[in-house]
Amino acid sequence: MIKKSTLIVLLLAVIAGAAAYYFDWKRGQKEAENAPADSTKPAFSLKADDISALTISYPADPKSQSIHFEKQNGVWQITAPMQTGADDPSLQGILQQLASGRVAQTEPGTPDRLKVFGLDIPALTLDFQMQNGAKHTLRLGKKDFTGVSVYAIVDNAKDVALLPESLLISADKPLQDLRDRSVLHMVTDDVKSFGLKNSSGEFAAAKDHDVWKFTKPADASADGDAINALLSAVANAKTSAIVSETADSLAKYGLATPTISFSAADAKGGIATLLVGKKEGDEYIARDAARPTIFRINQDLYKKLAENFSDLRDKKLAHFDPATITRAEIHNANGTILATRKNETEWALDPSAQKDEKQNEKQKDNQPTKPVSLDKLFTPLQQAAADEIFDHPTPAILAKLAKPAFQAILTDKNGKILKIEISQESGGFVYARTSQSPTMYKLKSQILTDLSFKPSDLTL
Repeated sequence: MIKKSTLIVLLLAVIAGAAAYYFDWKRGQKEAENAPADSTKPAFSLKADDISALTISYPADPKSQSIHFEKQNGVWQITAPMQTGADDPSLQGILQQLASGRVAQTEPGTPDRLKVFGLDIPALTLDFQMQNGAKHTLRLGKKDFTGVSVYAIVDNAKDVALLPESLLISADKPLQDLRDRSVLHMVTDDVKSFGLKNSSGEFAAAKDHDVWKFTKPADASADGDAINALLSAVANAKTSAIVSETADSLAKYGLATPTISFSAADAKGGIATLLVGKKEGDEYIARDAARPTIFRINQDLYKKLAENFSDLRDKKLAHFDPATITRAEIHNANGTILATRKNETEWALDPSAQKDEKQNEKQKDNQPTKPVSLDKLFTPLQQAAADEIFDHPTPAILAKLAKPAFQAILTDKNGKILKIEISQESGGFVYARTSQSPTMYKLKSQILTDLSFKPSDLTL
């Protein structure tokens, strides 16, 4: 029963809270009504996607060459001072700034002020053309005293406009930052097969229904995560420096007989090939076989390309879906355990196969038993990854499994059987194999400890 005094206090608290909310809301409404209207206006009324050509000039620096960009078949290219691809993210940043730039305020464009604003001889001039043929010019001078705006003249206007300083930052970049710096033109998700040749040998893999499998040097499952990491590293890599604009003197750079060759093919049959030659300092000389340019790549990319067959192959001991398993026969250090699935989450243990006498007594007396889970079996087996794999194990390694320390026989709902065997510990490791292949796996011995459970350990 709430006391009358307590009820009054609670009521007053509710009234106070409601009043505070109301006055905060009114204050917000008043502030919104009194907020100054946006006084800025667009510098240009256009869309970035409608720009078809752009020239960046540097009037204040006569030694700097103008850079001319053109959109050709939907792709931006640099056509002067050289013919090469444009760095799309950098160029899109400039175009978006041109389309979204807003004039904060204007100043009279008298000759004396133009000099003060750095517009008598602009630091940067952007001339661009729209798809409909319309042309525009933007001249950029100095930053204002706040450092957040830049003085500009829009389309030869008489007044000087203040535009966001971010426009100057986007456009005022050297040619090397505005040109295409992709090491190889490929899209990770589009790659259907690849080949890699390096100091460890030559191997190839193909994707079948989103599953990567090796076709060379042997048929084997690949580690999908490792493969995607390799492909992403190549697809996202940028050149660190340009060595030569032509493919002359390949032998000089070790590219006549490359130390690494990587080729990726997409579903349409397109092939992209990266060749890596000599080491130069901490970097490596490389080239895209489809382009004449010779460039440098960093150590991180080189290390990915230097991975071997073992680094990229699937190292998981067993592949199965626990949800499909209906029966499990387990032999470990504590004896034999037989389990049959009852429903989606629970299992029943066969007491006739168990060594746990207390559990047997419960079953005999028809006493209720605790729910059983096989997570202690499935989790270690699914997570087990090899330190080393033996496709052709020696007799000495095969002998280690003559008397396994652990054995599991898993039957799925279709009657398919998966058998998994693990040897005794040897030097901190165990050896294992499954009925899925003759391959042997060297694992850390911790898995044997994890699988040495008793029937009572499986109860929830």
